[in-house]
Amino acid sequence: MSDVKILFGNEPEPEKKEGSFPDITKLEQEFNENSESDWTIPEAFLCLLLEAAFADGTLAPEERDEIAALVRRSRTMKRLSPQQMAAVNQTVNERMRERKEGLREACLALPHDMRLSVFAHCVDIVLADRQLRETEEDFLNRITDIMQLDPNMTQAIKRVMLIKNRY
Repeated sequence: MSDVKILFGNEPEPEKKEGSFPDITKLEQEFNENSESDWTIPEAFLCLLLEAAFADGTLAPEERDEIAALVRRSRTMKRLSPQQMAAVNQTVNERMRERKEGLREACLALPHDMRLSVFAHCVDIVLADRQLRETEEDFLNRITDIMQLDPNMTQAIKRVMLIKNRY
């Protein structure tokens, strides 16, 4: 019989070493200082997730669950308090209601190195209900174009997510 493995405990945070991952808060602050957009990274990220979920006009329970799980594990989102998350959600809804080019603004507000992973999350969300409708495919094609993603990469992501969501 193997020993019990403790995954969570009251262990102190390990010291950050040279070359370790940078602090997400610092990265977002630097990005927002150099951005001409009024979208923050969490706002842009949540916008894309919500638009993916509603691309077919409805929010399936599986899509809601996928977004909730992603928000809990994403470094960009999980550090937000419930009140901050509610404010981000409200801001996204207001901007999407008031701005004709809201989706474009959100896509372009994302850092370039974050765009492909956000696209992958969007694919995962639209496939969460195990169906890919034409409106969802149109949404994915639109954000691919806006974010200027490599079509070969996006097709590979779609293939992987189709397999993932099959089982």
